[in-house]
This record gives sequence, structure tokens and C-alpha cells, in this order.
Amino acid sequence: MEKLIETHVTKPEVSYLDKASNQNLRAITLEDELFLDSKIMQLDNFIKNNHGLGKSETEKDELYYSAQTTWREFVSRLKNMKYTFYLNRKEYNFLTNLLLTKLEYTVDTVFIAVELTNMLGNWELTKGKTDVKSDTEIKAYVADATEITYMYHLIAKHTVKGLTNDTYLFVEILKKIGFISKIVSYYDNNAKTFNKDIQDWVSTFEEGIFIEGKDWGRKEHEELMKTRSENSTEEIKPKKTSKKKEEEKA
Repeated sequence: MEKLIETHVTKPEVSYLDKASNQNLRAITLEDELFLDSKIMQLDNFIKNNHGLGKSETEKDELYYSAQTTWREFVSRLKNMKYTFYLNRKEYNFLTNLLLTKLEYTVDTVFIAVELTNMLGNWELTKGKTDVKSDTEIKAYVADATEITYMYHLIAKHTVKGLTNDTYLFVEILKKIGFISKIVSYYDNNAKTFNKDIQDWVSTFEEGIFIEGKDWGRKEHEELMKTRSENSTEEIKPKKTSKKKEEEKA
């Protein structure tokens, strides 16, 4: 099992096809996905297409405020987002049994375990279903990023012996947690990256300051130097005198 939190440059999948139930299961809502992706694009385009070199302090402040506002909207949505964790009956039974009877807890983890157990609740079939042993029935459990992280750290202490049915159930649960963790990591990494990028971008508002690997301010700097060079040439260019004036001087 890979580490829970990783840095992902490429956006991971946010849904997958559950073969047993033939359902497409989303870890985050479409609304959340579209909102976060639009903010990432908005921030990226704003920083690329705006610069404060040569502008007044007020104009620079306005650019910084606009970028920060978009970033805060992104972070606020990310902090309040919920992720959907899906379990079938066998996975549910394995996980609840693990939490209730197999794991050992400390004063720091026992309350977390209680909260997770309460979140899972009792297995009840969807209205209209009659087969209590159905393994194609899927239950959705909503949790925030912190709860998903806690769940991983709790069950990661569990060890299994051999390749039994329980072992495969354990692997599937870990995969599902890992699937969500990649999404959490991707958007969290974007939040951290843009926070740093905005600070670096603003620093290039000052003449002669550039960030390695970034084009921020380079075009504006070249244009500024070109304008200065042209103005300097005009200032030192000798004035022409008329032929008549030259003859009078002679």
C-alpha cells in the first residue's frame, strides 16, 4: 500500500466503475470537482496574464488581492469538502469487526475509533432490497479528509496472515482509502503550490527580480528595457541644423 498522502502532478480519477454493482461511484461531487478545477484554471491564467512591473503600488495591491481572493475561495471549499467512501456488505462487516474487536486503542485513538464506528452505523439494505446477503449492494459513507486519514492510520496497524478472504477484503478497503487520498493530495498540493506561486509572482513585480523556471515579468521587463533604450537614444540624438543656419554661422 502506498503512503496515504502523495504529491500528484496529474489529476487523479475521481470516480471508478464498481464491477459487482455496475455502478460508477464518485468520491467527490461533480459540483465540488468543477468548482475546484475552475479555480485552479482561473488562478493559473490570472498569474500568467497579469503582472505588476511598472504599475503603481495601488495597482500591484489590487492584483495581489485578486489572486489571494481566488486562492482563499479554493481553500475554503477544499476544507469543507466531503468525500464518499463506498463499501459492500462483506467489506462493511470486515471493517466494523476490525474496529470493534481486532484493533487496540490508546487514549489518543479510542475516540477516533468510536466516531468511525458511529459513522459506519448498522448495515441496512436500500429500500426495496430483500436479500440481506447481497454482495452487490453498495453503501456510501460520507467523511471529510481528516476522518479518511484517521481511518487509514488506525487500520494500517492491523496485520493479516496468509491470502485469506479477509486479506483480500483488507486490501480492497486500503485501495479505496488510497483512491480518496490521491484526490485529497492532488487538491491540497494545488492549494500549497498556488500559495507559494502567488508570493513568488508578487516578488517579481520589482524590477530585476525573476523566479527560476517561471516567465513571470520577463516579457514586461524586456519591454521596459526596450522603452528605456528608445527614450535614451532620443535624448542623446544630435539635433539637425538647417543648411541656412550653418551658412550664417560660417
